[in-house]
Amino acid sequence: MEWFAKIRSVVLDAVYPPFCVACGAHGIWWCDACQTGTERVLRDPCPKCLCTDDAHHPFACTGDLPFSGVVVAGFYHNPSLRHVIHALKYQGVTATEQSVEAWLRDIRMTRNLAFPWQTETELYIQPMPLADARERDRGFNQAEWVADRMRCAWAPQACMAHTLSRLPSAMPQASIEDKALRRHNIRQDFIATERVTHPVILVDDVITTGSTAAEAARALLRAGAPRVYAAALALGA
Repeated sequence: MEWFAKIRSVVLDAVYPPFCVACGAHGIWWCDACQTGTERVLRDPCPKCLCTDDAHHPFACTGDLPFSGVVVAGFYHNPSLRHVIHALKYQGVTATEQSVEAWLRDIRMTRNLAFPWQTETELYIQPMPLADARERDRGFNQAEWVADRMRCAWAPQACMAHTLSRLPSAMPQASIEDKALRRHNIRQDFIATERVTHPVILVDDVITTGSTAAEAARALLRAGAPRVYAAALALGA
């Protein structure tokens, strides 16, 4: 319940005073200075290959990623954003939610482009699922946390969906550097648990090569999704 969450937040802040996960400043979990200093992705990545170069033209791209559009907030190489993601993913620090959501809203207000899903009237937002064992180890799915923030800030018309399940991979994707091996490792790694009738925004914390998101998107497309968009807090490794 929302009121319980607010009381819990007040109590935790009193016992464990907040500090910026990026710079250590007291008083807030991700400070305004770090948010302002975090580089934003001004050009949406190519939906076929994730290139963000100004000279790249998606219509001439030979990439094979299956997305109808890709939106990312920042770059993973930025230390501030990387600290936020690491704190969330590996330390369970979810208290940055208000700061991250405010940052995403600011990105929406300052974008020169409409979101690729802007005209969709019926839309799902789907967190990238974790394998059951991985979610048990972490206690939560960080992609679901990100999807909640993005739905509020970027896609208020979207309904949260949980139509994907993830099967165990041979090894974690983060430990594989070779792109071909990544693709082989996650092939047929996802299944849709029901028919999908509307376009979907597939959300993760980080998109690296796009291999994992692409396989999840293909599972959604096989289940009937007319279009799949990808969105993430960060792009890159």
